[in-house]
Amino acid sequence: MARDEPGLDALKRALVALASLAAGCGLDVTLGAPGQWVALEDLSGEMAPSFAPPMNMKAAPSDRPLRVVTYNIRDGGVEPTLIATALLGNPDLAAADVILIQEATGYPGEPVPRIGQLAQALGMGYVFAPSRLQPDGAVLGDAILSRYPLVDVEVMNLALAARKRQRTAIAADIVVGGTTLRIINTHLDTSLNITDRILQLRPAIIDQPELTLVGGDFNTNPYAWKDGAVPLVSTSAVVDTDQAPLLDSYMTALHFTNPTAPLGNTEVRFGIESRLDAVYARGAEVSQGKIERTIGLSDHWPVWIDVVLAP
Repeated sequence: MARDEPGLDALKRALVALASLAAGCGLDVTLGAPGQWVALEDLSGEMAPSFAPPMNMKAAPSDRPLRVVTYNIRDGGVEPTLIATALLGNPDLAAADVILIQEATGYPGEPVPRIGQLAQALGMGYVFAPSRLQPDGAVLGDAILSRYPLVDVEVMNLALAARKRQRTAIAADIVVGGTTLRIINTHLDTSLNITDRILQLRPAIIDQPELTLVGGDFNTNPYAWKDGAVPLVSTSAVVDTDQAPLLDSYMTALHFTNPTAPLGNTEVRFGIESRLDAVYARGAEVSQGKIERTIGLSDHWPVWIDVVLAP
């Protein structure tokens, strides 16, 4: 079912805000056409997703909130056992029902991909969707880990920006009582301006059901980008280029909330902190959320929210 898109107003505002900065600076990139959602069982070859159900196939409970985490583990992350130990050693993260992972890696010849090893250590099932091949023959992509069965899994190739690497979105349903929750995990390009960032994300979220969570690394950095490569730091004399509030505005117009936005930045690199990661919620009450800055295995911190689903 197609939705009204009042969020296009936010896109227009972003275009206006960046107009003066864009003049003569070559800020735009060329975005290709987005792909279509493709069912898990229709994907094959070296880029086919990996999938394993949870060992305990019990249904998701309807008498408590569902905790959903997003975490960019950075370039495949450290050893899966170290990630599992860190997550299980944090009471808030140990209680996760669903974990959205970005930058998961799989290597040729592995009987179980590294993300599968992490899922096993956490007692979860998983689906891992590669986005692209790496120079060493590995694949890099995104994953959804879950304590409960994932159904209707689909993958979409997002619009490919000129001179960039392929990005994907992965979606799955979790049934809680008589309620179906759609969960989408994605990882957007780094050096996009906000208008192209919204256009890259839009095809994956615009036709989703009312009860949907959209999480991942949105790379909403505080820069404008010249030629899709050179970051331009904002100045008060020009325009505030921080992309996170602008993406929040677009998502709010589509009736999504970002409950962890007031909690601050989610990533630190080269001593610079940015708010890149989020779980946006629509159609469900959010009871609480947190950024877990005690977990230092990546340049990103895990972010989680609790959603309460009506019976």
